[in-house]
Amino acid sequence: MNHELICSWLGLPPGEWPPDHYRLLGLEPGEDNAELIEQRVHQRLDAVRCYQMMHPEQATEAMNRLAQAFVCLMEPATKKAYDAALFGTPAPPEPPAAPAAQPQQADALDWLYSPPPPIRPADPMPIEVDPIEYAPTLAPSGPPPLPVGGAVNPSTPPPPLRQPPPLPPLPPLLVEPEPTTPAVEAAVLEPPAEPVDAVLEAAQSGPARRGIATKRALYRRITRTRRLFRLWNSLGKYLSSPKRRLSRTADGPELVRLLDEITTLLRDFPPLLGEAGQPGYLVLALAQVDTVKVFQSFSPHQREALTRDWRAGIKLLLAHRDFLRQELRALRKRPFRQRLLRATWSLLTDQPGTVLLLLALLAINIALWRSYAEQLWDRLFSH
Repeated sequence: MNHELICSWLGLPPGEWPPDHYRLLGLEPGEDNAELIEQRVHQRLDAVRCYQMMHPEQATEAMNRLAQAFVCLMEPATKKAYDAALFGTPAPPEPPAAPAAQPQQADALDWLYSPPPPIRPADPMPIEVDPIEYAPTLAPSGPPPLPVGGAVNPSTPPPPLRQPPPLPPLPPLLVEPEPTTPAVEAAVLEPPAEPVDAVLEAAQSGPARRGIATKRALYRRITRTRRLFRLWNSLGKYLSSPKRRLSRTADGPELVRLLDEITTLLRDFPPLLGEAGQPGYLVLALAQVDTVKVFQSFSPHQREALTRDWRAGIKLLLAHRDFLRQELRALRKRPFRQRLLRATWSLLTDQPGTVLLLLALLAINIALWRSYAEQLWDRLFSH
């Protein structure tokens, strides 16, 4: 096969075939802009299709290479593995040696910034008492002794009793911390919020709500969603397992037919499936190339990416179908006035061009009627 002819179509230097994905698309090495990658792939495909009739073998080879580059660079995991194999994985830098621990000098204000020690029950502090100094002098049980050498003088008061000195103050009691308030406990024990599923959010986003303001529109959307789901589920025969082998004669025509029918149905469907960055983008990209040959040339990583994309499409269609059923139940419970207001508002927001056209026609009719009414008035009252 003459590869120099393909290089001339794509503006590549002769004698460098097969080039890597970045040189094939004319991108900088390691480019990660998905929109730029998609734009370059479409430009290259349009350039190759011009020579498909005169040079079918070279055009098929070029289109297969472009499809492989597209699928590889659009999937983050596959692109990371490809870049590591192409440019080489750089050795991780050695971590710097940890400095030796130096003894820190005690700071006089450490007690102010350090957390308080754990609270534990206080042990009773023993009180040492001097048996001589603190022993109280008790009054005798009998009458006081008589003074030596004389009679008792009734006017003489008895000697006062010796009082013990006051005991030292006891250590202060440890105060237990106040219990945590219910509000603080709820804030601490509240579990973290679950991450939002982008697929489920897209199934009921703004584009998904357009054009379903009436029952008839909802029924049409539900019918189209069911047909899409059946066709997409039929693709699982070929895409649900990364190890599935594809036969050109037995499986190829059926796979191409399913992709064509899905592409046709998506023309009148909200932009939820198959667009850039949405579920089903890699799957529907197979409809733009030689499906069977490109599918057979995929690596295991590319097959896994294709399987994940197919499963995301299944999840989106199921979520959108459930959302439509909920909207239909809610619409049936609304009174006629609310349904009429909703249909009017949907017409104004979803089809502003139609509303402007109707207003323009109404203004023209009013102007013509006024002109005709003035002429008729002049004829009647001119005589």
